[in-house]
Amino acid sequence: MAAAPSFAMESSAAKAILGKTIVVKGHLLSGEDLMIDGEVEGTIAMIEHRLTIAANASVRADVKAREIEVRGYIEGKLEAEDRVYIRKGGKLVGDIHSAGIVVEEGGYIKGSIDLSRHSAHSNPAGDDGSNSMDSSSNVSELEPIQRLSEAVLRS
Repeated sequence: MAAAPSFAMESSAAKAILGKTIVVKGHLLSGEDLMIDGEVEGTIAMIEHRLTIAANASVRADVKAREIEVRGYIEGKLEAEDRVYIRKGGKLVGDIHSAGIVVEEGGYIKGSIDLSRHSAHSNPAGDDGSNSMDSSSNVSELEPIQRLSEAVLRS
């Protein structure tokens, strides 16, 4: 009975769950929050919803979601409208484009991070040199994200 509360905590935000024995290869579309506990290879699109990569999950996919929480392993390009959370034990190999990021102690990232308010798909001309100006002018906007990250780490 002790395992049930930890599972409920981890999946409380998820409405749909891909279980430990499920393997998906191809394009995954979700119209609701999703937790992946198995394996996915391909692309995942759920722009208005939250994706959770569970601790035992292995995902090799490009992802577009409102929020992405990584507790397991993911390799690919992540685009989040709001935030990417890399939890303790979570591993990301790839690129992040998001309005914010929270990395807990023990989380791992190998790749590039682009923090901006607009997702890459809404600004296709993002490599015109304006990103350097945006990043310097948005320094004060990143302070709330830094405070949130610190608060999460303290809890």
